[in-house]
Amino acid sequence: MSTPLLFERQLSASVDLCYRQSVPILRINHPSCAATISLFGAHLLSFAPTSEPSLVWMSRNAIYDAQTPLRGGVPICWPWFGQSGSPSHGFARRQMWQLAQIDEQPDGVTVQLQLSESEQSMALWPHCFMATVTFTLTQKADISLAVTNTDQHDWAMGGALHSYLTVADSEQASVNGVGNQYLDNFSAGEKKPAPGHVTFEAPVDRIYTGAHDTLSLTDPVGSRRITVTNQGATSAVIWNPGQAASVKMADMDDDGYQHFVCIEAALETPNTVVSPGQTYTLATTLCDEKALR
Repeated sequence: MSTPLLFERQLSASVDLCYRQSVPILRINHPSCAATISLFGAHLLSFAPTSEPSLVWMSRNAIYDAQTPLRGGVPICWPWFGQSGSPSHGFARRQMWQLAQIDEQPDGVTVQLQLSESEQSMALWPHCFMATVTFTLTQKADISLAVTNTDQHDWAMGGALHSYLTVADSEQASVNGVGNQYLDNFSAGEKKPAPGHVTFEAPVDRIYTGAHDTLSLTDPVGSRRITVTNQGATSAVIWNPGQAASVKMADMDDDGYQHFVCIEAALETPNTVVSPGQTYTLATTLCDEKALR
């Protein structure tokens, strides 16, 4: 059982600051939605339109020590994706971000978190930057990662918004809009044809390089359809580890694989060049179609 949130203080009419073990968390309760955001990693932990269950899945075994990346939600993978550098998926999800702004509107709440270079980041990636994650939470969740080059030279980046989306049974779920080819990470990145959709009777770890901007996740058991609209991505990464891998992950529930599908807005290789003064934005929008009816 997870440790309960411990209230610290109210930040605005709909937002308060809490802690789960060592991790500071913003708790949002607005008439349009409820959500939680970890300052560690700038990580969306939950998001639910009013009267609906959360769109994103969090592991019951996630580790809240403010050192270990959190399992589930929407991790920020930056400035690289996967094993392109060390640590895996970059350092942004292992850093404590700063709260920059809270803006409340009748239709929702906007929260901005920021991260810039530090001695720790420079040891891993020797560049100056300003990263801003903006969460616009209404009846849908808009998440954007805007990274500005504040250095004196070009640098290159990759990354992903690694959304774990809730399903009732992954083996019955499907994702449409992925395009007609993918790189199979279970076959050393071999290029394979695809029929435009993907199902999850077996483990899936694929980079769809021709995916549509909008993908749809159909969850027939949960009677739900979630759309994911990505901007600034070069691919959509689709992942579900299956049972054998789930059991081996200390921070994953043994049956966790049954309850999520990952659809990621990704820059799969760290070759997106950003010049001094320029900003690159990677964004995703998560929407429960039922909530907008």
